[in-house]
Amino acid sequence: FYGADTTVELTLTPAWGIELASADRTARLAAEELRAHLAALGGPELPIVSAAEGPRIALHHGPAGEGFVRAADADGLVLKGEGPRGLLYAVYELLEALGCRWPAPGEQQIPRRARLQLPAAGVADRPALARRGLIIGHDHYLAEAEGWIVWAARNRLNTIFIHTTIHAPALGACRLSSWRAHRRTLLPLIRQRGMALELGGHHLRDMLPRRLFGVAPALFRHDGQRRVPDHNLCVSSPQALAWVRRTAADFFKAYPEAELYHLWPDDLRAGGWCHCPQCAARSPADQALIAMNALAEALPQGRGKRLAYLAYHDTEAPPTHVPPHQALVPLFAPRLRSYAEGIDGPANASVLAHLTRCARVFAAPPAVFEYYLDGILFKSAPPPLPTTLAADLRAYAAAGVQAAHALLTGDRPFLHAPVNAYLFARLAWAPCGDPQAMLADYAAARAPHAAPALALAYTELETAWRPALARDPAADSDAGRVRGRDPVASPPTDVLDTIAEPRRAAELRLEAMASAEGAIARGRAAWDVVVAVEGRDGAALAGERAEWEHGAALLRYLRLRQQLYVLVERTAPTERLVEALAEAQSALDTLTAWSARHVPKAAHAGHQLLRAPFQLQLDHIADRALLSPLARLGLRARRAGDLAKLLPRLMR
Repeated sequence: FYGADTTVELTLTPAWGIELASADRTARLAAEELRAHLAALGGPELPIVSAAEGPRIALHHGPAGEGFVRAADADGLVLKGEGPRGLLYAVYELLEALGCRWPAPGEQQIPRRARLQLPAAGVADRPALARRGLIIGHDHYLAEAEGWIVWAARNRLNTIFIHTTIHAPALGACRLSSWRAHRRTLLPLIRQRGMALELGGHHLRDMLPRRLFGVAPALFRHDGQRRVPDHNLCVSSPQALAWVRRTAADFFKAYPEAELYHLWPDDLRAGGWCHCPQCAARSPADQALIAMNALAEALPQGRGKRLAYLAYHDTEAPPTHVPPHQALVPLFAPRLRSYAEGIDGPANASVLAHLTRCARVFAAPPAVFEYYLDGILFKSAPPPLPTTLAADLRAYAAAGVQAAHALLTGDRPFLHAPVNAYLFARLAWAPCGDPQAMLADYAAARAPHAAPALALAYTELETAWRPALARDPAADSDAGRVRGRDPVASPPTDVLDTIAEPRRAAELRLEAMASAEGAIARGRAAWDVVVAVEGRDGAALAGERAEWEHGAALLRYLRLRQQLYVLVERTAPTERLVEALAEAQSALDTLTAWSARHVPKAAHAGHQLLRAPFQLQLDHIADRALLSPLARLGLRARRAGDLAKLLPRLMR
């Protein structure tokens, strides 16, 4: 097959055809994508026929699989996929060999040529990870999902996961009602591309309606003092398990389109499980597994449906005393990790150990739920992570992971898709690929005349972010986080908030963040080169540059906030604290001004809610070190007023 003599000139002419005998819808899409893109490249619009009489590009596929081969033969070119999806990927690989790229939804690079020569070299390829998924995690992105689905398939992702909630405000998930409104449009796109669909989110509490607490409190968890209806359930209650089993069966019946369901426990770092005498000795992971086993028993029989067990926060360490149902798939979500290095780096050793142990407990190979596109975790500005992404996916593949998903969520629509989307798709297929070469490939598609400068801008921003991202998950203590009912005295914190960091660690972080300022300057200079060289075409990069500048502005705020924390711990003079607080406030005002220009009105409330902790963190320092008692009371009154205005908008 590979060594066949080529007697046909591989330059496309109108005499050529696309030969496809299959009636499979994904195979038909492969032929249509090939015809459309070849014409856009400058070739003739070739007919799609079941048997070609002249030179042809023959499309064949087997019953299933994603591997493919491409080779020249005596009659032209042959593309063969292990299954229809493999054939589709063979077509996209051929188009890439001809110069096509799809760097982001709605964007493509198709270099038009006067003479279109097909490649004679043979190719054989298959993915390293069986499932490679995009998680659509907010109504903002569900509204754009048609473009994301088309983009995902062209970049060889094969799974769409709709992350849902039924609760308001829906800040990190799509409303389940929104999926119902969109699925008639989106399901044909997903199925035409042979993609898998996953559905769900933190729905365990919805399987046991909270209204039952008044008549059956024993179904609900014990918090150590009394039964409460706030989180999860009592897993030692047969009645509670029977109830969630029935409700889950109704959920599965209502959403038969999904292949894998997600009905996870509540989204808490800790404290959501039962402490009744029967449950108290069970770990969070064992309690979660008991609940998931009950839900798995309700799955439709004989249809290959599966359910995810979420290893996350206090269930990241695996269960030890409860055997899992055979239909459960472990889903590992390392949100508290360090993104300054790969999952196999020293800081993440404890996290990777949990994954390795989790893989031993379940019959199914593990999946990972990653946060590379998460605008909530990364404060509305996901940093470029080519080095971390490559290290992660190599390590995940080596650990036996068979599915990797990236969460696309946030407090606002992105002006331009984060570069991590393209890098994740490429590296999930080929984890041993060169991330810098992939970044260069992306840059060439976005800025053909200034690709090295655009790649450099992202490389410098990645360098600048590293000190802010560094953390030690093993030292993370939920008890050490600032908390309380008073949001000024105890402002909300998350992974990138370092208010409780020990003094020496805070000082070292500040030094590293200050040293990284040079990388921002170099990245900005590289962007200036891109805009100058691209000239008129540079207007198409305006949204992408605005996102880059947003990330740089966020880093400036984080550095000045860090400086403020360090000065307080050093008991700096009042004058210096006032000056530092003014600098940090100015940096936050810059972020606010950016938001006023770029965040759509419909997203303002959610964006303001997720930005509010920044102001509260500065208020906390003023309250602690600078304000008089009367001024402190006034500050609290203003913040309470701000929240009262915001909440009604969030609940719409």
